[in-house]
Amino acid sequence: MTDNRGKNIRHVKNMNRLVILQFIRDHGPITKAAIASQTKLSFTAINNIVDELIREKLICEAGFDISSGGRKPILLDLNPDAVYTAGVHISASAVKAAVINFKGLPVVQEETRIDRPAERDAVVGQIVQAVQSVLAKANLGREKLACIGVASPGPLDPNRGMILSPPNIPGLANVPLRDLLKDRFGVDALVEKDADVMALSELWYGAGRGLNNIIYVDADIGIGSGIIFNRKIYHGFPYGAGEIGHGTIELDGPRCNCGNYGCLEAVASGLAVVRRAGEEIRRGVDSELAPIYLAREDDVDIHTIVKAANRQDALAVRLLGESARYVGIALANVINMITPESIVVGGLLASEYPPYFDQVKETALSRCFATFRKDFMLLPSQLKHQAGVIGAGTLGLERFLSQIQNGLG
Repeated sequence: MTDNRGKNIRHVKNMNRLVILQFIRDHGPITKAAIASQTKLSFTAINNIVDELIREKLICEAGFDISSGGRKPILLDLNPDAVYTAGVHISASAVKAAVINFKGLPVVQEETRIDRPAERDAVVGQIVQAVQSVLAKANLGREKLACIGVASPGPLDPNRGMILSPPNIPGLANVPLRDLLKDRFGVDALVEKDADVMALSELWYGAGRGLNNIIYVDADIGIGSGIIFNRKIYHGFPYGAGEIGHGTIELDGPRCNCGNYGCLEAVASGLAVVRRAGEEIRRGVDSELAPIYLAREDDVDIHTIVKAANRQDALAVRLLGESARYVGIALANVINMITPESIVVGGLLASEYPPYFDQVKETALSRCFATFRKDFMLLPSQLKHQAGVIGAGTLGLERFLSQIQNGLG
C-alpha cells in the first residue's frame, strides 16, 4: 500500500513538472503567478518544482515582469542550453539538417541538394554527412545530444524507423534509417513522415500553438498532410494517416508517381505545375517561361514558376491558381469529414507565393458546410521552410519531455 502511494505521488509530481515545462515553453517568459492562474496548480507546488527545474538547469530566470506594487516578479523561460537534438528534413530535392536547442531554435543548419538520380547509398551518405556537419559546426558533445529526429516523405513505418516506398525518392525505399543513424552516432533516432513532423512543429512553435488538434498540409514539390490529435501525431492503423496527396481528385486525371490516376498530387503538386507549364508552352501559350523552357526544359522548375507568378506572369499565375483550387477542394472535404480546430497550410507553394494560400482558403471555406466556418481556423504556416527541420528536432525534444513525465528525465 505504502509503495503504491509513493508511486502515485511521484507520478503526480512528474506530471506537474511536465505541465510547468510545457506551459513555460508555450507562454514563456512567464511568472510563477501566471503559471498558477492558468494551470490551477498550487503556488507552493509550482514554487518547489520551479526551484528543482532551475537547479537541473532546465529553466532559467529571464528578467523581470512589470511590478503591480512591491518587488518586480521574476520571469521564467526554458534554458536553451539544457538539451539539444539534431533534426533532418529529407525532401525530393534536398537534405536539410540542423542542431535544435531546447527552445526549438536552430543553432546551426545547412542544406544540400539531393544528387540525381537519387541512388540509395548516395542519399544515405548525404544524410549521414549532413548530421556530421551540423554537429561539428555546433561543437556539440554527445552528452548534450538527446536524439536525432528525421522527417521523411512517406510511406514509412515509424515503429521500425524504416522508410518504405517514397514515390519521389525511390532511392530511399526500404531503408532502415533509424538503425543506421543510431549505429553511426550512438544516440536514439526517430523517423516520422515529413508532414506529421511539420504539424508537430507548428503545434509547438507556430500557427497551431496552444491548440490540441490540427492538420498540416504541405503544398510543395509533392503534397502531403500530417494530423495531430490531442497534441500527438496520429499515425492511423497501423500508420500512414494523412496521405491527402494520394486521394483521387480528378477521376480521369494523369498518372501519379504512386501508380494511381488523378491523385491530388498528380494535378496540384509542384511537380504537376511544372508538367502543366511544359504542356502549355509546347501548345504555344505566351509566357516569360517559354524561352527558358525551349532553350532547356529542365531550367523551368517550380521555383522558376513561383518567381514568374510573383512577377504576374499570366501562365504561372493561372497554373498556381488551378493548383490552389484543387487543394482547397481537398481541404473542404477534410473539414467536412474531420472538423479539426485548424488546418495549417505550408510548403513552398503557399510560403513563396502569398496569393496561393488566399485561393486555397477561399475555395475551402466556400465549399465546406457553412456551420463549420464559425470557429474553424485555416491558417498559413508560421515556420514556413523551417517547419520540417525544426519539427524533426522537436521529435527528440518530445521524447525528452516524455522521459520527464515517466520520471526518467
